[in-house]
Amino acid sequence: MQLTRITDPNSDAFNRLMDLYEQSFPPAERRERQSLASLLSKEARMHFCSIIDDDGTMAGLFIYWDLHTFIYMEHFAVFPDMRNRGIGRRMLQHLFTLADKPLVLEAEPADDEMAKRRIDFYRRNGFEVVETDYIQPSYTTGGDELPLWIMAHGEMDGQQVRDAIKTIKREIYHNNR
Repeated sequence: MQLTRITDPNSDAFNRLMDLYEQSFPPAERRERQSLASLLSKEARMHFCSIIDDDGTMAGLFIYWDLHTFIYMEHFAVFPDMRNRGIGRRMLQHLFTLADKPLVLEAEPADDEMAKRRIDFYRRNGFEVVETDYIQPSYTTGGDELPLWIMAHGEMDGQQVRDAIKTIKREIYHNNR
């Protein structure tokens, strides 16, 4: 299992992963293609990566931000034909060995069966719900905000969670639209 960072928005890998991104996340939960492509070259803290399975197959997409005191996991998706093979679990385990700081992500509240399954998946892999009153700002000016939960893997006290949320809102949503 490995991550390969994609930096060329004209590459076949970028286009294939963007198709997965657009299929996997509703418009309110993602950036526009051009906006994301622009970030590849201007934002060194953002890592747009393909997930490469042990056999060399491109298995999915992982976008994360290294935000100094924690890693923010922005988007994580596996190609539909590659699901239910343990790729997500193995990818997280791989990430845990690489990361020397807490991991933070946003997740839909466990209001329906699919959202419950996602929350349970992250819990089985060591994440905890650390905030349930979080509102995700829009990725675009004038777009919809979303009520989400914050989950974390690694030691974070209440103040660290509050600081991480402020950093996410400022650096991910406001400074990088």
